[in-house]
Amino acid sequence: MAEGFLDCSHGEKSLEELGDDCFTELLSRSLIQQSNDGARGTLFYMHDLINDLATSVSGKIYCRSEFGCQSLTELPVHMGNLISLRHLDISGTDIKELPMEIGGLENLQTLTVFLVGKPHEGLSIKELRKFPNLQGKFTIKNLYNVIDAKEAEDANLKNKEKIEDLELIGGKQSEDSLKVKVVLEMLQPPINLKSLKINLYGGTSFPNWLGNSSFSNMVSLEIRNCEYCMTLPPLGQLPSLKKLSISNLLLLETIGPEFYCVEEGECSNSTFQPFPSLEHMEFDSMPNWKDWISFEVINLAFPKLRTMELHNCPELRGDLPSHLSCMEEIETGGCYKILETPHTFNWLSTIKRVRIEEDTDAQMFVTDFPLQHAAAESYPMFISKMITSSICLTHFELYCIQSLTAFPTNGLPTSLQSLYISGCRKLSFMPFERFQNYMSLVSLAIWHSCDSLTSFPLDGFPALQTLSIEGCRSMNSIYISESPSRRQSTLRSLAIRSIETLKVNLGLDTLTNLERLDLNCYGELSFCEGVCLPSKLQSINVYFEGTNMHIKEWGLQDLTSLSRLTIQEWGEMDNTSTMESLLPISPVSLTISNMSFGLRHLSSLEHLRFKHLKSLPENCLPSSLNSLELWCCKHLESLPEDSLPTSLKKLTITKCPLLEERYKRKENWSKISHIPFIKINYQVTI
Repeated sequence: MAEGFLDCSHGEKSLEELGDDCFTELLSRSLIQQSNDGARGTLFYMHDLINDLATSVSGKIYCRSEFGCQSLTELPVHMGNLISLRHLDISGTDIKELPMEIGGLENLQTLTVFLVGKPHEGLSIKELRKFPNLQGKFTIKNLYNVIDAKEAEDANLKNKEKIEDLELIGGKQSEDSLKVKVVLEMLQPPINLKSLKINLYGGTSFPNWLGNSSFSNMVSLEIRNCEYCMTLPPLGQLPSLKKLSISNLLLLETIGPEFYCVEEGECSNSTFQPFPSLEHMEFDSMPNWKDWISFEVINLAFPKLRTMELHNCPELRGDLPSHLSCMEEIETGGCYKILETPHTFNWLSTIKRVRIEEDTDAQMFVTDFPLQHAAAESYPMFISKMITSSICLTHFELYCIQSLTAFPTNGLPTSLQSLYISGCRKLSFMPFERFQNYMSLVSLAIWHSCDSLTSFPLDGFPALQTLSIEGCRSMNSIYISESPSRRQSTLRSLAIRSIETLKVNLGLDTLTNLERLDLNCYGELSFCEGVCLPSKLQSINVYFEGTNMHIKEWGLQDLTSLSRLTIQEWGEMDNTSTMESLLPISPVSLTISNMSFGLRHLSSLEHLRFKHLKSLPENCLPSSLNSLELWCCKHLESLPEDSLPTSLKKLTITKCPLLEERYKRKENWSKISHIPFIKINYQVTI
């Protein structure tokens, strides 16, 4: 689009719509591919062959997208010269003020953050009128700098119809709460808005437009740190609202009819249904909130509410909504008076997941209902009753219950599929002979708990697939029982971390289904003689100190499915002259320490990370390498001369002082200048 390849002169579609059509076409032909990394959201990348072609054709004419600019504090004053600029994303930076010249960028469509300047000095909020095409996500900060409500009106925010996600941030408390309210009143968003956040608002009441039913597309609303507001807006009439979060309203004491947008005397046969689409609702840090007033018409409210969170509302009494037919999950903590008022929660029968952080909160859930997922934190008193009444329990989590010493006498429900224990040091784990009763347990995590546990049989639970043990002070061995009737191991993932001394009393090849192995030992790590790794392994992460590791016995070179390998150590390993032949050729990602041998034979290797490296030999890197990371290599002075692979697209150098100083002086910079993305100590270098 920027190069003028899209022609919209003969049709009704905009450049963006044509561009979207082209993007969809490229995606359908696999020239652009979608990433599977769900943790980072929806990402797309160019196929390697297409990327190489584009790089070759474009030569030196290309646009660099900068990332890692967290420490960026200002934009160039000449930004105003970029009169055709359409997209400017400064989210995640440390910029405190925008240059006045930015007002000339009238073609901007994306401006993630607008910083209102100081009165008579910085950028006025009325400058927003110059950006009629803003769209997508938009944040306005420092609203406390607006001293004239007319300037807020001139910003013409309500006519910027393509903005879908808006955040309004006030800031310092103003002495004139009426002025603050009028300013926010003038900043009425477009009615097409889908998501709204209001933070650090200093008024005593909310603007009239907030909660208006004309905002029919709004699905998410978050109100935070509005410390002086004493009532809530009429949010019940927002027809599409699905998620509502309210926190830190310090002066609010009562939630009543105004919240639902009904009159207190309204008859119960009213057809109005407050919050018709709401699915998730949470309240947090409301220290003076005492009453949640319900009355007959409210029985129609929240017909789709599935999850509710109540945190740190110490004065709240128990008059909660009682008719919630779709309620499945509740999380509560710090609501000490919630049981003082008699209550009937008809929705308890539909609850499937509970997370409780206080004793007083727990009592309301000690009843017969089909609970499937329970999480308890910092309370021991009602575990036994809850477990006994929850015969369908499939997921159970225990956090930081220091006084808990044992499970209930009858044990845990045999319906359990996952069990997570963290911070319960005094808890004695269940006897080994009971393991076989848990035919459905597939995931078990014991973190910094069960200090009396010294060993663990990997074949005890018949269906266990994921086992994670971390920071158990007495743990010193894992093993497989010698019973002739033992079953084939079902384990797919095994992680033993932060253990002082660990003895692996088994041939790991007996774990025939193991795909992921993670062993982290800061003392001695030892294996039984002749250990060989299971052939299905896809990921290995091994860390040890002061130990002689006979890696040649592991059979790494035979692991054809291995894609990720990490070996970190401080002690001595096998003779490095033979190590090159012992590594598999299959890994795509490799992290390793103290290596002095070549890796050129690893033809699939794309991502390589070195830790504590002292030197990097010439011609040791494979031609397939895309990303090289050097971390904490305090003695590394230089990179190989003229031998970095041309395939390298990304170089990251962190905590390598000698190397950093060399490149800071631009010494030998020409050796790495061809790499498109270079980051040194978290800073992107151009």
